[in-house]
Amino acid sequence: MNKWEKCQKRFPHRTSLTAEETNHISIFFTDHFAATDKGQRFLFAYFEEIVLWSAGPKHPWRYLEDNDPISEELLTAKYLDKEYITDLQMLQGTGQYEGKEVKYSTTRNCWTYLNNRTVHFHGTSASEIPDSPGDDDTARIEEILERTDTIVSSAIQKLQAISRPTSPAIQASTHPRPTQTSSLPTPPVSKGKQPAPVPPRTRTPTFRSSAQASTSQGPVQAPLPQPAAP
Repeated sequence: MNKWEKCQKRFPHRTSLTAEETNHISIFFTDHFAATDKGQRFLFAYFEEIVLWSAGPKHPWRYLEDNDPISEELLTAKYLDKEYITDLQMLQGTGQYEGKEVKYSTTRNCWTYLNNRTVHFHGTSASEIPDSPGDDDTARIEEILERTDTIVSSAIQKLQAISRPTSPAIQASTHPRPTQTSSLPTPPVSKGKQPAPVPPRTRTPTFRSSAQASTSQGPVQAPLPQPAAP
């Protein structure tokens, strides 16, 4: 059991930190918690295998083993190129470089601007480190991806609108229905005579019936002459 585990066991009733207390935690602290001892609230932190404690945001950090305050040099020892930074906030890891706001990245171990681009200091080794698209251009890449998604979605919607088939009602209106010609039966034809003309169609049912009856009986024969009386 290391020193930090012993400290946690000593204060089993641990609580999370408030927003003000969080600002009192260094970005290099690997672990921390708050606890109450004898009615007073304390903060505890683990830093470089050292257990520290503090009475609160307005109080300094001290070694747990002897209560000596930790030096500013130790709290800022892990900042590279800190001599170029003005208004350095040693706990939050923020400051200014040439009038621009900068912050320290513990994952990349270098100073960056607020848009995540690497700060290049003149005459330092940091200026020789090339930018990595995955690190420095994260914000720009995310913006490009968002634009691409919007363009692709718009294009898909347009293609779907063009390729969508026309509804049956619209198709029926755009293609006129061909005119159907009626086919009437041809009346029987007598030998040696021309076929009788097709009677015209009429909407009067009585006339149609009589026309069909006359047509079915064949051509009308003229009456034979009667013999004269003696």
